Amino acid sequence: MRPSSPTMLAQAKNVLTHSSRPSTPCAVSLLSSTKAIGTRPHLAASTLIHRNAWSPSLTSRALVSNLSRRYTTTSLTVSNEKTNVNQAPALAAVAQEDSMVENAAQKEKQEKRISEIKDAKLIFNQAFKNVQDIHGRDNMRFPKEIIWLMGAPGSGKGTHTPAILHARGITNPSISMSSLLSTPECKELINKGLMISDGKVVENLLHALLDCEPEVGVLVDGFPRSEVQVECLKLLHERMHELRREHKQTPFKDYFPRPTFRICVLYVDEEISVNRQVMRGKLIKEHNAQVQRSGKGEIKEERVTDNDELLIRARYQIFKDHYSCLLKLSKIFPFHLINAVGNIDSVMRIILKEFEYQSSLELEHDTYEAISHIPLATKIGIHARQDLIRRLEHYCEAEPELFSKAVGFIDQEVSPMVARHAISGQALVRSDNPILSDPKIVEVVISILSERGYAVTMDERVHETPKRVDPKTWEIILERTHVYALNVRFPQHHIQPLEQKF
Repeated sequence: MRPSSPTMLAQAKNVLTHSSRPSTPCAVSLLSSTKAIGTRPHLAASTLIHRNAWSPSLTSRALVSNLSRRYTTTSLTVSNEKTNVNQAPALAAVAQEDSMVENAAQKEKQEKRISEIKDAKLIFNQAFKNVQDIHGRDNMRFPKEIIWLMGAPGSGKGTHTPAILHARGITNPSISMSSLLSTPECKELINKGLMISDGKVVENLLHALLDCEPEVGVLVDGFPRSEVQVECLKLLHERMHELRREHKQTPFKDYFPRPTFRICVLYVDEEISVNRQVMRGKLIKEHNAQVQRSGKGEIKEERVTDNDELLIRARYQIFKDHYSCLLKLSKIFPFHLINAVGNIDSVMRIILKEFEYQSSLELEHDTYEAISHIPLATKIGIHARQDLIRRLEHYCEAEPELFSKAVGFIDQEVSPMVARHAISGQALVRSDNPILSDPKIVEVVISILSERGYAVTMDERVHETPKRVDPKTWEIILERTHVYALNVRFPQHHIQPLEQKF
């Protein structure tokens, strides 16, 4: 990730992650609250009531028992300096009780998670089967790259979609889930702030993906939005790999490339989201009023949610609630959290940087492993200056005679030619000096010139000249001469010509 404001995005992650937790206050540990039980028992009672409000695993009998024990045990007052030894059994019992409550809550959460995964498998398998029955197994050809775009309401998903498509070279039209689910009954649910069934959503999505060209990617706007949809996305990725394995040895293998999924989330805070949507609704109303007065232009659709702040905030709350689902995908797929608070140009620059080509994500695993040892061009020069100095120091101290020959060659053959071409910025030095047959001499010559600011490349060529003919075999005897060409480049000097004035 390379967000423009890392601190802000870290805060966004913290806000979005923690906002999905239950709003009911959690239990406060007795170890921090029993200090005032004796003098302020109402605080302890309030604490217990809050604990049981969110922990259904405690029975009413246990609640009464807990309250009774805390009200009658006034001797459990904890001093700021030390704790009475007689309190140890009671504190241990409370700690054990808290642990049991926490374990029960974790178990309930785990059981709910398992249930959601099972439901997702049933939903996805049925939806996939329905679509496969229509298209056929061999025609389940999905796009190679799928970008799953999510974002807060008013974050500019529609505005920035063209930039993402351009950055990835995607020519397929983007898939908008809101457009796919535009039937009258779906619109009614959306306007009420309700969710459409996951089975219907997944089935419509699969149909839309199969309408795309499989050779290029596609962007999906507005999926996933629930725990079940997140699981369905992972199941789709697995199914695409399964189809690839099935067709690897068939003539259709090129239609089933290795799938690449990217998760992109555009973030803005709640107040900015509300202001943008209210402004959008106001501008659309003004536009439509102008069209009705003049009779020119097209009427734009007015969103119900853009004219009601309560609905706007409800939509943002849904986004926050579902953000924790998206975070689970960050452990599996490339995850891009983009700060969309700035203006269009600044956000677009962030997007283009985020979606630069990454060979490890796009090449086949075997292909990438075969070439990954070759250094990247952008990184090969990071330590080049230090390496250059180290080489020069080594040759000057360890092999002074060789170093002296290299310096002499530069003084005698390179410098005079460079001086003749001082204005042009480039000199081609040809030499048949035999010392250049030594690779160490060549390395020192190039290193010295590089240290002095020249860019040097060297080429070796062999010239063959006929010398005689063997009278017995009529073979032409050739004389080979090695010629070395050094291309030396340096800053060009521009001379401003004098203008004659009459």
